[in-house]
Amino acid sequence: TPAAAAAAVAAVAEVGQKRKADAVETETGGDDGDGDDAAAASDEPPAKKVKYEPVSLGPKRFDSPDEMIKYFSWILNNMTVNQDMNDYEFMVVDQCLRTAHPEAEKKIGCGVKTFQIRTHPEHDSRCYSVMRTDGSCEDFSYRKCVEVLFPGWTPPVRPSGAGGRGGGGRGGGGR
Repeated sequence: TPAAAAAAVAAVAEVGQKRKADAVETETGGDDGDGDDAAAASDEPPAKKVKYEPVSLGPKRFDSPDEMIKYFSWILNNMTVNQDMNDYEFMVVDQCLRTAHPEAEKKIGCGVKTFQIRTHPEHDSRCYSVMRTDGSCEDFSYRKCVEVLFPGWTPPVRPSGAGGRGGGGRGGGGR
């Protein structure tokens, strides 16, 4: 129901604000009470590793945004295009979309039949697609969901010319 969906989004936003506050607290440090101050004596600044609260989507638990990106990226790049997801993947992707996508209601539309990996018509790249009960489909970004579920996380910026699709090399077919 729309009321239940709105309540779920509000709950995720509240949890997101708490995680953001916890992440800031973790970044600023503070005495952790373990008595180990060897890092303070070192000339090198301590590495800033943000600790995130785990996120559960269906039966799958993610301890960090990088873990979630790796999982969703693996599905995106390894699943057969235009094939319905299995029940396990459906539960994970469905809860991800419903609870964390900024435009979940628009993406879900009249209802979800299944999810598939499809080729995006404009960008000629693989994307997550929700197949609706009326036969229509809509693509969506799992990365937007990661940003909601792990507040403070921002995708790493690749230096220009690094990674991405196409370009030089053997068989690159630069366009």
